Amino acid sequence: MNGVVNFDSLVDSRHGMPTTSSLRVAEVFKKNHRDVLRAIKKLECSKGFTERNFALSEYTDATGRKLPYYNITKDGFVFLAMGFTGKEAAKFKEDYINAFNWMQENLIKRGMSMMQRHNFVSLKFTRRKETISDSARNMRSWQDEKPLLLEELEQIEREIQPYLPQLDVDDSGARQ
Repeated sequence: MNGVVNFDSLVDSRHGMPTTSSLRVAEVFKKNHRDVLRAIKKLECSKGFTERNFALSEYTDATGRKLPYYNITKDGFVFLAMGFTGKEAAKFKEDYINAFNWMQENLIKRGMSMMQRHNFVSLKFTRRKETISDSARNMRSWQDEKPLLLEELEQIEREIQPYLPQLDVDDSGARQ
């Protein structure tokens, strides 16, 4: 296991959680896949732990055969890899745990960022909707009030018009 391991190609996101597969574990640890499958089957963990962390699936190989493999969670990987030995295995376990943690942190950050955006747009939508609703209510109210106010204004204008008594004026312009 010399060289640099590309963790981006080893850790995937499945349903928002970091995962790997028994195929990837075999490749990175330079083991036969059947040996990794055997190691998973021999794990002495509870049935519940196995069901939560090792999902049996199948893939089609280059010859067209359908073969089994496991999708493995972070916890499942750690449990499995603890059984592998050697200096290189120890270093890889540490690096791999760091890769899972990195992926999980980035998923959380991205999720929080998306929630912040969602909350911002949701608040903007709600405020705009309230403004429009208020405007619609105000328009309806204005339609009801406008004729009454115009009538009242006309009445007041008539009342404030100075009243001049009618004067009789002769042809010469003199008051009579």
